[in-house]
Amino acid sequence: MMRWQIESDGGITWVVRAGEGPHDDHIEMSGRRVSLILGYATKENGALVLHRILVWPALRTIPNNTHGSLAHDFGHEFFPEITVDGSPIGDEFPYSFTLRGMLTVESRTASGIEVSRTIFPSVTKPAVIENCTLRNTTSKAVNVVIGRVNVTHATDPDKGVYGEYILAARAIGSRTCRLEPGRSVEFAMVFSGRKASDPEVDLDPKAEQQARRDYVESLWSKLVFECPDPVLEREFAFAKLRAAESIFETRGGLMHAPGGGAYYAAIWANDQAEYANPFFPFLGDPTANESAVNSFRLFARYINPDYEPIPSSIIAEATDTWRGAGDRG
Repeated sequence: MMRWQIESDGGITWVVRAGEGPHDDHIEMSGRRVSLILGYATKENGALVLHRILVWPALRTIPNNTHGSLAHDFGHEFFPEITVDGSPIGDEFPYSFTLRGMLTVESRTASGIEVSRTIFPSVTKPAVIENCTLRNTTSKAVNVVIGRVNVTHATDPDKGVYGEYILAARAIGSRTCRLEPGRSVEFAMVFSGRKASDPEVDLDPKAEQQARRDYVESLWSKLVFECPDPVLEREFAFAKLRAAESIFETRGGLMHAPGGGAYYAAIWANDQAEYANPFFPFLGDPTANESAVNSFRLFARYINPDYEPIPSSIIAEATDTWRGAGDRG
């Protein structure tokens, strides 16, 4: 039996069945200034597990090499404490996971409060947003407390190309409320990273979700692949999104990246010139096209009349090169 089912709105859903056992998976989603590797799983008892690894390609670390992007794992300890009638809400037991340019997890709890989480990267800001809804599915009113979270961490300035970086986890919408049967309350978590000299990341979680939705729709509406197999159609749509979203603003211009937690803010001869760049004009996305032109522009700096080898990759926001053994596709 297939774990995922195709939805009519362009997404896919994993409906968690009783007794199906533990399962884990992950997906990478990107904005112009951050990438999110989101791990999601169910334990043996069916409880939810989430891992959020954020990568900031333009926040360079020392040594400033191919893998010198700042990254941080935001675990459950950064999430607000939630109580229902004075008791912790406890484990969440998901009954569905939906991927549609964002991950939405719907869960039940022993308290009778259902939890909905929608997790995604900001399109333009160096932040990941987790919009959450608590729904009272019981027949009685309950007192809900959503705890405060405002945690910051300053990195070692001697380990950053641009000095000190500020990592932050912040809850928006912390409150105490009485939740009547059938009613809901919303809050959001924002995970961000910035240079110490930059202003704090300020955003509207709902507006960010709409911006992400609009961006996904704009890509899915272009270069639509139609065939008799709906699975292949959906695979193409997801691959199209992943290729186009993994483009980052750097001091060297827009750079497409393979990602994966290790490869950002650089240009690889085969990854871009052979794979991504020829696809982008057919997609017709202006940002993707500019990243393609930029990659050729960067490599053109190394073309010479003596036919000396050009670099295998141009790394660290185009400030350095890596010259491997002929890795040019």
